[in-house]
Amino acid sequence: MTTPRPADFETSPAHPLFALSPLPDQRPYTDLAATPNRPDEFTFALLSDRTGFAREGVFERAVEATNLFNPDFVVQVGDTIEGYTENINEIWGQWREFEGITSALDAPLFRTPGNHDVSNEVMRAEWLRRYGALYYAWRYRDALFVVLDTQDPPPSIEEMTHGMSPEEFADLLRTMHTDVQENPADFIASQKDHVEGPVGARFSDEQLAWVGEILAANRDVRHTFVFMHIPCWQDKDSKEFTALRDALADRDYTAFGGHCHNYRREVIDGRDWIRLGSTGGVWVTDKEDGNWDHITLVSLTRNGVKIANVVLEGIFDAGGGTFHYVKPLAEPMKLVAPAAPVSAP
Repeated sequence: MTTPRPADFETSPAHPLFALSPLPDQRPYTDLAATPNRPDEFTFALLSDRTGFAREGVFERAVEATNLFNPDFVVQVGDTIEGYTENINEIWGQWREFEGITSALDAPLFRTPGNHDVSNEVMRAEWLRRYGALYYAWRYRDALFVVLDTQDPPPSIEEMTHGMSPEEFADLLRTMHTDVQENPADFIASQKDHVEGPVGARFSDEQLAWVGEILAANRDVRHTFVFMHIPCWQDKDSKEFTALRDALADRDYTAFGGHCHNYRREVIDGRDWIRLGSTGGVWVTDKEDGNWDHITLVSLTRNGVKIANVVLEGIFDAGGGTFHYVKPLAEPMKLVAPAAPVSAP
């Protein structure tokens, strides 16, 4: 057979985006009709907890890896700075550090408030000054996206410190920081119940009413994605979970949370409720199941939602690299030094 010239290419009747060389009936490819028709399909990326106790370089690497996948946009599910301070200069320094890291993203970033980000009224006011809203929604290609605030209302100082004085609470945080570095097994043992049990999500009546209004006004969407920091579904008896579950009702939806630094999927009412693992936050359990640093790629396709969890150790750009699987507690954790305080911008 004569080698076909480009001018001989013919548009495939099976898929109009392919122009093919004339060939006999036996062909070196399968049915082109299986090629997805993607005008309404898209992919977004999820980044999870960078803090508490951010480990050196992990979130930064996740930003680089996210760019390699070229998502339409990125959603981060909270705990981006260490927080737990009322010193506004420290807060400014921490936000400046984090915003410097995420400025390298090639895609838009949607933010979700975490307990470390809005851990007191000073930090809550600063979030609102910078970003304007603690819960909000948007539509994209006939899908609905809803970001919730699971610190609404925020815990009081007494609740947060369990009755400790500010000085005693600061000492506790310093002790925890030392344990993470020098006695990680002891730190992890102290966190296990917190990871697997109810974790205290809070939705005000005002926020829940807003959720109901947003969902009612957008009944026509193909799919709804819900993002929150603290996974409310870990307390099945809570008013927060019950109200959100009832509001979502029979629509097609997927819910994502973070906070616990360990990945776990639950199927409730036939829908996915997914607790993301860590993207740099300290490990809080020694079990290997779900204990990895990752980004999550979520695609809405003609066949529904597809989710891919991509573990950071295995992502390389065109330059390649060496694969190192890091097992839990296999080596001491390297923690990021707190950002230096800065003056007001």
